[in-house]
Amino acid sequence: MTAARTDSSTDDQPTALSSDEAYDILADRRRRYAIHYLKQADTDAVTVQTLAEQVAAWENDKSVEALTAQERKRVYISLYQSHLSTLDEEDIVTYDEDAGTVSLTDPVEQADIYLEIVPRRDIPWSYFYAGLSVAAGVLVTLRWAAVGAFSDVPPLTVAAIVVVLFAVAAVVHGVQSGRAKLGDAGPPPELSADE
Repeated sequence: MTAARTDSSTDDQPTALSSDEAYDILADRRRRYAIHYLKQADTDAVTVQTLAEQVAAWENDKSVEALTAQERKRVYISLYQSHLSTLDEEDIVTYDEDAGTVSLTDPVEQADIYLEIVPRRDIPWSYFYAGLSVAAGVLVTLRWAAVGAFSDVPPLTVAAIVVVLFAVAAVVHGVQSGRAKLGDAGPPPELSADE
């Protein structure tokens, strides 16, 4: 994730968050949920109450209407006392405590923030592609060495199989990555993953 923040040494020129800062900010679930909702919002600013209700609904896997007063209050206080100030200090959001509103800063609003969601029984995509490369290498080697039935397979067929395997994997990866983007429609990515 890249987001603008103010560097006091350069006359308020925006600078990018470092990876460590971005990971630190996104490490907290409530901050991720808040950013997710603010990226979805079709208005410039939302009230802290509205934001807290939606975050509480996602946390409790309920609709906003089904939330208890305690569930709403717990998230509201956490956002009000801690998270929104942190996000404001890092120039991720503009938080107007007096008006009780919060909005994303322009660079963050425009940024695509992806999270790699790896359900418990799955493997990361990097491992999948490494395994697919090894399998393709074995297939090519078996054809090149003319081992058994592979001696009858035309080299162009082997190449086509490898290309199709990588193309299908890339399409599936693209679709799943789109579901792991903060701000897309629906609940935050963590709630979409099969766990």
